[in-house]
Parts: sequence; C-alpha cells; structure tokens
Amino acid sequence: MPRRGRRPDSVAAVLTRELRLLLVFFAVLALFAGVLLFVRSAHTDSSFSWTIEPPLTAAFLGASYWAACVLFAWSARQRLWVRARPALLPAFVIATLLLVTTIVHFDRFHKDLFGYFWLTAYIVVPPLMILALVRQLRADPVEEPARRPLPQALRGALLLQALAMAGVGIALYASPSSADSLWPWTLTPLTGRAVGSFLIGFAAAAAQAFAENDVPRLVGSALAYAALGTLELVAVLRYTSAIDGSGARGVVYIAFVASVLLVGLAGLAVARRTQRL
Repeated sequence: MPRRGRRPDSVAAVLTRELRLLLVFFAVLALFAGVLLFVRSAHTDSSFSWTIEPPLTAAFLGASYWAACVLFAWSARQRLWVRARPALLPAFVIATLLLVTTIVHFDRFHKDLFGYFWLTAYIVVPPLMILALVRQLRADPVEEPARRPLPQALRGALLLQALAMAGVGIALYASPSSADSLWPWTLTPLTGRAVGSFLIGFAAAAAQAFAENDVPRLVGSALAYAALGTLELVAVLRYTSAIDGSGARGVVYIAFVASVLLVGLAGLAVARRTQRL
C-alpha cells in the first residue's frame, strides 16, 4: 500500500469525505434553484436572483439545475473517485462561466437576498471545488475496476451532441445577440450567457463521457441526460407559445432535446445490460 500523502493515479482512489460533502451541497443548491426556476418559472421577479423573461427561459435553466442535481446526488453516493469524476468538469465549467456572467451583468440582478446569495454562491463554489479536488488527488489509491467500453454508436452520438452544444453555447456566450438566429425563443444578453454557460457545461460532460469510454462511469451522466431531456420537453409543452413562429429553429431544438433524452435512456440501458454480464 502506498504511503499516505503520495500522489496516486487519481483514476484509482476512493472518493474523499470532503468531495462527497461538496457534491451533496451542490445537489441541494441545484434542487433549490430548480424549484425556483422550473416550478415558479413565471415568478422570477419576486422569487429569484433576477427577472427572467420569457418563463420558458427560467424553465430551461430550472431543468438544467435539476439535471445537475441528479448527477451530483448520484456521484455523492459513489465509493470510487473515478465514478464521481464526471460531475466535476461540467460543474466547474458552468460555475466559472456563470460567475463571469454575474459580474458582467450584475446591474440586472435583484439587490436582495436572492441576488446576493447567487453572487456569494458562485464566488465560493469554484475555489471550494479546487480545494476539494486537491485533497482528492492526494487520496490513497485502490484497485480500479476493469473498463467496459461504450458501444460505438452511443459514443459517436455523445461526440456529436458535445460538438453541437459547444458550438451553440460558445456562440451565445460570446455574442448573446446571436440568439436571434440560433435560439428558438427570445434571450436577453444575461439569459443568453446563462443558457450558453449550461450548454458549454453539458458539452463538457458529453465530451468527457466520450473520452472516458467506460459504461460504469457513464451511469450518473446518463441519468442526468435523461432527466434533462425529459424536463426540457416538459418545459416546451408548458410554454409552447414562446417558440411559436420560430420555424425550423423550434423543430431543431425539440428534435435535439429528444435526442438527449434518447441518448440518456440508451446509456442507462447499456449500463443495465452490462451489469447482467
């Protein structure tokens, strides 16, 4: 057994208590944000950090937070770091981009408990993640489970979705005005960058799943993916009028969200089949 304090191969270590608690903390925050945004989509003027119009944008963000909550909660229950690792990259990417967005557009935030809580949370989260990760990388190694590669079709779908989400997400984040030609409903500069932050984070998650190429490591991401696809479709059903008249952009958006749901379900089916072998 290696001496304590030696830096081991991080893919073969037990999940530390600090990182597990941080994942639980993230899950609670994401659950709470999802309630405010998905359930109370039309009331962000009084019960969120900034006023979001149309309500479909709030529902989109709320669905994103709830999908993240699923990933955090699943990851926090894992014994091995390698199984929980897929939650960290998208969380760090989204948190960092949202912090920058908050600083750039802070004049749009409510100067109340909701607004200041949001700012405080996103100032604190990235450093906490770095500290927990440093502690994790010093954990003692254990025997790593054998890899079980993903089916090529599923892996290819993840790569294509990662590229699509990264392309749209980067465009929205860099130039929110591009939403007029890319997005099926109206976005402001603030909501354009918020949506872009999540798209880039989801792209990072899909790209990481492609790179990891291991069925057991995919399970948490697949659960989150299935939740994301389902909730975003429900959001569209609730606020169909917001995308009426968007033509091909609306059709493409709905088709892409449906593909996210299908890829998530396919990942879960592959994981279940693998467990039976």
